[in-house]
Amino acid sequence: MTVNKLTLSVLLSAGLLAHSTFTTAAAYDWNNTAPVKVPSAANNNGKTVYFDVSHGGVEGNADWVIDGAFSDFADALVQQGYTVKEYRGVDLNNDGRIRFYDDRTNGAQTNEAIITFDAIKDADVFVLAETNRPFTLAEQAALEQYVASGKGIFFVADHYDADRNLNTWDATEVFNGYNRSDLSKYNMGGAYGDWRNPKSAHAGWLVENFGIRFRFNGVDYKQGVSGVEPSAQTEGITQGVDPILMAAGATLAIVDPQKAKGLVYFSESDTPVKWRHAKDDGLYFGGKAEGPYVAIAKSGAGKAAFIGDSSPIEDATPKYRRQDNGNTKKTYPGWTDPGHASVLAVNIINWLASPESYQYFDGQNGHASGFATPTPMASQEMSDPNNGQPWGTPASGFNPWDTDTYKNNSFNAPYGDGQTNPDPDPDPNPTPGNAVSVSDALAAQQNTPLVVIGKVTAAINGIYGLQLSDLNNPATHIFVKLESNQRADFNPQLNPAILNQNIIVTGKRNSYMGEPGIRYVTELQIAPSYMSVEQALATAQGESIELTGRVKSALNNIYALILEDINDPSFTINIKLESSQRAQFSPVLNPDVLNATLVIKGVRDSYMSQPGVRQVSSITLTSDDNSGNPDHGSDLSVSDVLAMNNGQPVVVSGTITAAINNKYALELTDSNNAGNKLYIKLESSQRDTYSPLLNPELIGKRLRVEGIKNDYMSHPGVRSVSKLTLLN
Repeated sequence: MTVNKLTLSVLLSAGLLAHSTFTTAAAYDWNNTAPVKVPSAANNNGKTVYFDVSHGGVEGNADWVIDGAFSDFADALVQQGYTVKEYRGVDLNNDGRIRFYDDRTNGAQTNEAIITFDAIKDADVFVLAETNRPFTLAEQAALEQYVASGKGIFFVADHYDADRNLNTWDATEVFNGYNRSDLSKYNMGGAYGDWRNPKSAHAGWLVENFGIRFRFNGVDYKQGVSGVEPSAQTEGITQGVDPILMAAGATLAIVDPQKAKGLVYFSESDTPVKWRHAKDDGLYFGGKAEGPYVAIAKSGAGKAAFIGDSSPIEDATPKYRRQDNGNTKKTYPGWTDPGHASVLAVNIINWLASPESYQYFDGQNGHASGFATPTPMASQEMSDPNNGQPWGTPASGFNPWDTDTYKNNSFNAPYGDGQTNPDPDPDPNPTPGNAVSVSDALAAQQNTPLVVIGKVTAAINGIYGLQLSDLNNPATHIFVKLESNQRADFNPQLNPAILNQNIIVTGKRNSYMGEPGIRYVTELQIAPSYMSVEQALATAQGESIELTGRVKSALNNIYALILEDINDPSFTINIKLESSQRAQFSPVLNPDVLNATLVIKGVRDSYMSQPGVRQVSSITLTSDDNSGNPDHGSDLSVSDVLAMNNGQPVVVSGTITAAINNKYALELTDSNNAGNKLYIKLESSQRDTYSPLLNPELIGKRLRVEGIKNDYMSHPGVRSVSKLTLLN
């Protein structure tokens, strides 16, 4: 394809966004310098770690950069004495900027987001995290030369279908050296060669160089993969390592046990489940036969390490916006969550950074051989359930190969806030989808127009203002000056009911009462709890949404329903029902559901060739008066949930009886059987309100919980909690 040379770039700079001025500037200037983290002179071990972003790691919600959601990892390495740098590629034209160009079809030698041996040879360790774009043959050769020189590579992958930028490639495929599909389009030729599925565990770049391949599975085991091999068998790397969280991930298959060996496996007592979005069985064999979750390789002078999930390494501080729609990213606090891999990850880097003369794990001098995976390529892995198609449908106008289509403040985007190419048609009706957080508002420059969503937490200056707190970080707040006609409804002194309500504020960033603030407020509105059908129809495909509407009719017999907008029935959307939902919510099987109001959580997609919602994780029946009050008679009991398998979405009611794990969880007891209990893991935004440690008055109250059945702290529980409601 033809690209505009002045509109493509790889862009980054530590902290520059927060300090940039909101004036027109040339493309590439907003965030062009790669960040570097340096240890103190007294603590410097003389070694350097590069984190690659030349081929991805920043797509979708991924934010694997050293000043973003891998910052805890990077900071831990700095404390160990490492210099940590972000690697972007090679400045071929010496203009001070590194730019990405699509070189698949035109073969032009202008793409600078590349890997060469000369560019990475000074690093002791090269970290490749969720690489989402295939390597050229020359790049593979550069990585081989790097390892042959005695250096180490850390391959961080994720589950199959983690195709975050919707270009039909995920890290399992890129690292293996072939796509899961065998379609002719993956025989790219030229600089890339043949990337079709060889349908053999012994073929592919990774296995040929390191004796190991990533599986195309998708497994969930948030309790923590517990088969940690003894440190005497793992070159000492597993010393001090606990079971490791797997929040949807892949395992590996060891083909040559003299080159590769596992560090962490599923133990016999582990009960992993299929990731609910997996396109095939997800879990092929279970136990040690599934292959290691974490592994290492020694092939000649150098080393490599592998893990099948980013979640236990990442933190909850993403830097960039999503490339496809500009939304704020959501990452997981895996670095500090129970089941984190912080000790393991640092141990791996220390091992990779230490040159050693032995060539293989041949059982000599204490270097134990690995365990060959019995079936290193399952029959399911020889075909592609996606048939060469992306994970989901890209947002309108987004092209993963053309950075000119990337939204402002996303990695690779041509522009940051306040530069050229602003949105000429802002939405006149603010919604939570286009409102920024309080934290984002605090980072904005004075007099910037803003639409901000937050929670009302206090009156400010009597009746004249309010305090708006961040929904995800209640300690962060901004002051809002109310106009005279807004005070009766939105000032907590005049209207106490507004306290703890989520509201949307349209105004300008300024100061108020000597504090950061919002003035010149033109509109205030209560934030809707759920999207309307009309709003859902305007949402990009692939987005997780929660919407409400009225059941209009059945669709495709028992398998789906049509949901209409409560305020305008001309807007409808198709809802694909999961098998467990049909008995209650299919109008064919349960005619009483017709005209009922539902709240549905799922993924915006298409169904029956029309706009739709798929991968529905929860459906809630609301009361007939459309007040939004749930019908609690349909809730599950704690005893009901205890009898269910992990991984299932649940809506459960019970009595709060104790705080669990400090402020991080609570105990929910069956109202009719006090011996049956669930542990409810609270999200960070829920703890201030629902932690019994912080709010002892909650003990004895009844609570409704919407989330996913999963163990917490080795006890039956509910995690991924999307909604909590006090019932008394």
